[in-house]
Amino acid sequence: MIGAHQLVLDNVRVLLGTMGCLCFVGPNLKEAYALLEKEKPDAAILDPQLPDSSPVEILEALHTIALRPQGHVIVLTREQDDSQLLNVVEAYSLPKVPVDVLLQELWPCLDSLLHSKIARRRVKHSARLVFDSFLQPLADGVRSAQTLDHRLLYESGDVMVDLLLEPPRDSQRIKLVGQILDPTKPGSRLHSAPVVLQGKTEPIEVATTNELGEFQFDFDPRPHLRLEIGVKENHWLSIELPDPEGASTK
Repeated sequence: MIGAHQLVLDNVRVLLGTMGCLCFVGPNLKEAYALLEKEKPDAAILDPQLPDSSPVEILEALHTIALRPQGHVIVLTREQDDSQLLNVVEAYSLPKVPVDVLLQELWPCLDSLLHSKIARRRVKHSARLVFDSFLQPLADGVRSAQTLDHRLLYESGDVMVDLLLEPPRDSQRIKLVGQILDPTKPGSRLHSAPVVLQGKTEPIEVATTNELGEFQFDFDPRPHLRLEIGVKENHWLSIELPDPEGASTK
């Protein structure tokens, strides 16, 4: 159990006890992460109203926990929860239990999650590259070009992803700035979509798009990187990023 006010926590403990479950409590994110690594629980129940944690930290925690191998997470919700949090919960297809009906819904929700024969998983769709600035011809009279930013455009169905990779400079780190939009709906952006910078074997960083559908990362160059973007419930786009050589020189 991660977070929760005392009354909610007491109710959860009673319910889990009647189910024969052992409950560990992480009252804050630091202790919760330590418990997740040490105890490796079968499931986590997250109350987003964590003390001493900013909304950004709570969203990062939600990403981190949802990406764990077992992926068994239940999120407690309230009427006043903001849309950004709920959009991320929906993208990961995480079950939600309203706090005001906790006693009626937590038990069947947790029982179903732990004993379901069909594991929840993120359905991924590869996005198609439709524009690459490094493949465009040079202007007449230009024999070579200096190191340039790398512009890429991908599409999958009605969704387009615009990326800008800035080459390493003094810090030798690459900056990636992206925006997600639906060209069939003028002005439409994907707000609060989860974005994961994925390495060969594990996630490296996570982000959430702002109200304009924008996101950014700053990372060390390495091969085998891709972006995974939750565009709607259980529907993710996978985008292979160019190797560091292609991201920094032409």
